Amino acid sequence: MRCGYCKGKIGFWRALSDREFCNEEHRRRGRAVNARNARESLIYGDEDLYEIVQDEKRSKQKTSKAQAQVIVVLSAIMIAVLAFSAATGSTGSQSMSQKAVSLSGEFSRSNPILAQANEYLKAIIPQNSPVKIHDDFASGVSGWLGGRASEWDNDRGQMRPTGLKIWRPSVKLADYRMEFEGQIEKNAMSWAFRAPDLRNYYASKIVVRKSGALPVADLVRYTVLNGAERDRQRLPLPLSIRADTLYHVQMSVRGNQFVTRVNGQIVDTWTDSRLKRGGIGFFADKGESSSIHWVDVKEEREGIFGKLFAMGLIVSPASLYVYE
Repeated sequence: MRCGYCKGKIGFWRALSDREFCNEEHRRRGRAVNARNARESLIYGDEDLYEIVQDEKRSKQKTSKAQAQVIVVLSAIMIAVLAFSAATGSTGSQSMSQKAVSLSGEFSRSNPILAQANEYLKAIIPQNSPVKIHDDFASGVSGWLGGRASEWDNDRGQMRPTGLKIWRPSVKLADYRMEFEGQIEKNAMSWAFRAPDLRNYYASKIVVRKSGALPVADLVRYTVLNGAERDRQRLPLPLSIRADTLYHVQMSVRGNQFVTRVNGQIVDTWTDSRLKRGGIGFFADKGESSSIHWVDVKEEREGIFGKLFAMGLIVSPASLYVYE
């Protein structure tokens, strides 16, 4: 589509409300030119030409209104379907969001504008469900990468890590929540995250600083890049603990922001941008021993409404109104 005034190409979003002119200024100038031509045609007695111009104008306005209404209705349907999917947690081979894209594809086959809108929907709606994985180590460590399987001791479903192993299904993830339960048997309990391989990862550990009847522990974190430890930080763990304390750890890994919770309490927050993607793992340094009972990882994605707003794809219906 070309602008009736400057002959330039009309953008996609402009075309939803106006297929004649590329902006409001050119519409004003174009109307002035058309009005002048119509007046000249009347001066020279060509009233039929004037009526033709007016009929074409009214027809195009009706078409633009109809297209705007279709877009509004389809957007409402898509948002309702996606909201229902988010609220109910769709299951099966095809999620509700995928069905929404499929439905929009059916509508778009007969309309080039809707076809382009459908391509935008495909770009922002994830075609696969977020990853949710769980391991209670009942079947050993076949899904874990690094070293020999025998390096980790499995005792009645409680895994005792030694050398670092990374959970294979989590390696390609970027943003996720890691949650696990474990106990310190000797000195410390350690875990890794954003680990693309065994030489690059973020590490955290709960370290017993003072043992005895009233033990005291610290939270230690650092980064390993190309096998070298960097930026070690040590923070007091603000929890009352005992020798047999069961630790419930939650790690939020999102963008460059990291939050650590232990037994429901936030104990550390920080930012770092060096590692963008990678899985979770467990390990034990020399002189340390811990048992890990289970681990969950849930991928976190930006909400569909957040993506729509960020890309400017959710607009008020009033912005699509075509003024006569």
